[in-house]
Amino acid sequence: MPGLQFSQSTDLAIHGLWALACLETGRFILLSDIASRQHVSESYLSKVFQKLTRAGLTRAMRGKRGGYTLARPPAEISVGDVVRAMAPEPPMYQCLAQERCCEAFENCLLLRVFAEAEQHMYAVLDRVTLADLLTDVLRSEKRMGWIQLDMTSADAPEIPSAVPLSSR
Repeated sequence: MPGLQFSQSTDLAIHGLWALACLETGRFILLSDIASRQHVSESYLSKVFQKLTRAGLTRAMRGKRGGYTLARPPAEISVGDVVRAMAPEPPMYQCLAQERCCEAFENCLLLRVFAEAEQHMYAVLDRVTLADLLTDVLRSEKRMGWIQLDMTSADAPEIPSAVPLSSR
């Protein structure tokens, strides 16, 4: 089914935050650990997490006990927050009316329709939080293995508590 397509950065951001939401509150995780689990380069994921930190969704800490953690509880971070952090501007639909000298530009129904559709999309995305995603996965029999939801399992490798953040 065709639908909206978000960037790879947005997908990585959502899944990266999802992994952080699985941790104990205040625990930091290595960026390299998330990158290896998502099969993406650490340098690319670093750029994604820089945006998330600037948007106030994650906290970064350098040093031996450093890494990334959620800046707010999972119930207070919506999927809409993540999408906005990764692609804050421009609107989904950009009309070329000004370049084409369209006379309907000021009162264009098409512009209003796309603006309303975007508002509705964000209203839906804002209703779903990281906590909702975790609850849904916990109810499912098929868990996303790279996230490691069962942190107490004896056979699950421990997630490191520190990350050397790449120098910028």
